[in-house]
Amino acid sequence: MEIGQVIKLLIKKRGLKQIDVAERIGKSTTALSQIINGNYKPQPETLEKLCEVLEVPVAVVHFLSITEDDVPKENIDLFRNLAPSMEKYLLDVFTAKKEDLNLV
Repeated sequence: MEIGQVIKLLIKKRGLKQIDVAERIGKSTTALSQIINGNYKPQPETLEKLCEVLEVPVAVVHFLSITEDDVPKENIDLFRNLAPSMEKYLLDVFTAKKEDLNLV
């Protein structure tokens, strides 16, 4: 998944609107849209702000954006076996609501 797709997915899973996220990170909706559509990669400061708003560590966004092209050839089979379950786990953990976890 491209980093923009990951951000879009997390925004959706959080039940947020792009206009609200853009405002909270100090960017225009156009700028956020360009990141989501893959026209621009977010600057490190912007990615940090996005992750704060989305309540997810930057490392998780980076992990979810890894593709087979990023993995050394000798590790492709391992990546293919582990990546789907790791992605599901990370999305479940970092998009769960407190109510769902009985922590309230």
